[in-house]
Amino acid sequence: MKIIIANIAIILSTSFFNAQQNYKMFTGPLASINKDYEKAEHNVIGTPYSNLNFLSATIGESQDSLPIRYDAYIDQVETLVDDKVYELPKNEKFATLKFKGSNITIVYLKEDNGYFFRLVDGKNQLLKKEKVKVEVVKPSIEPNSTIKDGYSKFERVNPTYFIKNEKNLIKIPKNEKELMSNFPEQKNEIENFIKTNKIKIKQEESMIKLVKFLNSL
Repeated sequence: MKIIIANIAIILSTSFFNAQQNYKMFTGPLASINKDYEKAEHNVIGTPYSNLNFLSATIGESQDSLPIRYDAYIDQVETLVDDKVYELPKNEKFATLKFKGSNITIVYLKEDNGYFFRLVDGKNQLLKKEKVKVEVVKPSIEPNSTIKDGYSKFERVNPTYFIKNEKNLIKIPKNEKELMSNFPEQKNEIENFIKTNKIKIKQEESMIKLVKFLNSL
């Protein structure tokens, strides 16, 4: 643990990071908009993080670990070193981050330059892209309203799902027919599996079952 933290500290002090632009330090829960977010006149309610707390995660296939959290608004993984919050560099060194005590893994894809939650591993990976937006709530003109000045808030957007294999990163389409077109050689098997198991490609649990089935073919 001490070795990996020391290595991260070295990385953070090199050209991967510009201290004034890229590192953020908070003394408590996020209460107001940060300079890395969109400029706003009001405080931002809520959080852009999938989990506000830092959770221990292992790096790649190593036993090294570090505390991390994911900012879904700016698509960035942060780590805590000596009570300071740093953004991890987006590179292959930190391409796989698995939370300890769970099956949840964050992966970085170079071709997309972004992070995804990996729900299924294998020759076909099921990936989930979490999203958060900032919504501005306008002031109310109603005399009895508590929203006099207006404010901004972090709001979760429906996640997007992808299937990643050696050749492509496939965005889960809106219908089963379009999905099957990406797997022409297994079309009949997939079609039968979808019908038999009543798979709904808009449901996460169904997609997990389907991708596990694809990996068994």
